[in-house]
Parts: sequence; C-alpha cells; structure tokens
Amino acid sequence: MPLRPGVLDDPVFRALPAPAQPPSLGRYVPPKGQAAPAGASAPTPGPFIERDSSAQLARRKVHILLIGNDQPALGRGRGDTLLSLTFDPVARTLYFLSIPRDTRIELPGHGLVKINAAYAYGGASLQTTAVERFLGVPFDKYVEVSLDGFVQAIDAVGGVDVDSALDFELDGQHITRGRLHLAGEQALAYARMRHDDPQGDLGRNARQQQVVRALMRALGGLDTPELTRVLGRLSDSVRTNFSPSEVVKLRAAHAYMLDHQTAERVRGENRKIGGVWYYVVPDRERQRLNLLLR
Repeated sequence: MPLRPGVLDDPVFRALPAPAQPPSLGRYVPPKGQAAPAGASAPTPGPFIERDSSAQLARRKVHILLIGNDQPALGRGRGDTLLSLTFDPVARTLYFLSIPRDTRIELPGHGLVKINAAYAYGGASLQTTAVERFLGVPFDKYVEVSLDGFVQAIDAVGGVDVDSALDFELDGQHITRGRLHLAGEQALAYARMRHDDPQGDLGRNARQQQVVRALMRALGGLDTPELTRVLGRLSDSVRTNFSPSEVVKLRAAHAYMLDHQTAERVRGENRKIGGVWYYVVPDRERQRLNLLLR
C-alpha cells in the first residue's frame, strides 16, 4: 500500500535502501472528529487487523504510537509522552522507542518547533504525522491517553510492578528505591518525574517504558473475555483506532511481544537555540532509526 503523502518526503530518507521485509500496513486513521492535517490524505478508514488473517498479520511489522498528553482530559495541552512500539515478526522482537518531547523538528505550517507541540496544534492526528515525518515510518495504529486515563488504565489491572532506581516525591506520591507495586496515581508520578532524575528527560522516558511494559504484561495475563471487559471500561478515557477484538488478534499474532523486547533511544544533544532548549537529533540518527524500525 502506498504511504500517505508526507511520511517519506524528507530528503533525509530518499537515498536509503528498500526494506528487506514486507513494510508495515501503514493505515493510520485520524481519531474520530479530527481531520487529517493539510496536505496529508488519510487512507480509506477501516480496521486493518480485522481484514488481515492471522497468518498475514504475523508476517508484517506493525507500528503503534502511544501519545500521552499533559492534561487530565484528552485533546488538550501537549504530547507529554511519545512512545513508538514496533512489532517485528522476523526478529520476533518488540521495539520500544521514546521520542524526547523537546526534539526539534520542522512542522509544516508551523516552522521549527518541539515535536510535542504538534499535539497542541492538531491533536493526535497532527502529532502522529509529526512523528511519522521524523522517523520516516507510517504508523498503523495509535493510542491516545490523558493523565486521568493513564491512572485508570493502571488501576484497571490492579497496579503494576516496577524496579525503581531513585528515591523521590512528586504530587504527594513518595517513590522509594527497589521493587515496587504501584497503583495508578503512584505510577503516574513515577512516569512523569524529570527534575530529580540525573538523566533528565531520557531517564523519564526509560521509566515510562518500564511502566508501559508492566502494563502490557498485566494485560497479557488476562484471558480474552476479561481483556475485552477492561478495554471496554477504558473507552471513555483512552482514545484509539484499535477495537478490543483487534487487540486480541494482535496479541495472538505477535505472542513473542512480552518476552522479547528491546528498548532503543533517540541519540541527540540538548542545545539552546534562540533562547529555547531543544533536543537536536542529527540526520544520520534519523536514518539509523528509520532503517531499524521500518
């Protein structure tokens, strides 16, 4: 299937070799009520996982973008968390890639901005397009969650287990070092803290990945009827173009995802430009990530 216009139009990616395996399905559909950004035509709507057989799905890479905003409700604020999940059936690996929220990009119509500003300008649709253009990779599905939705998702599975390397307090939640079982509000504080982490935003990204992994493991331990019920309870606080049946089908087709995971990071440097701090990523790094994920 041809990619949507704009995904690979950056000259950074034009000279790269063709993918060695079937590409992702590339059928991102903007959330209901959100139009595709100007100049980017969305493909015909429809759940791709429902149309594909399990055998077809198990042969293709699938890219999912997790967007967490910085407000209690959806559709407001900026993209506080941008996490790419790539299911690779050839390598039998689930790749996690956090995109630092201060990453400097060229956003059509808005100039040079931080990548998370796309959410404020155009919601999940424009935020997804911004990440697609940065990586040169089309996303098949998205999951958009607010701060309240994050808390509800953690509480819906009875909390998550993490290994904390830091001792800190944030928003009334005290986090200690060691193995912890976190309820929703605790997990939110654990995933959001940045200023007390020696690694800053990169350390925060690592903790966010840790919580998402723990949540996926908890969801993976549910039988199909219970998983469907949990996803149904979250429908008001988590917006996605996944249906519950698609989640079940994806889990079956990529059963390796809980045991074979790799965390990647975006390599760059913090730089002050025009009085504003950005995370600047060289073109060669973007090419490396494109070749890894596409």
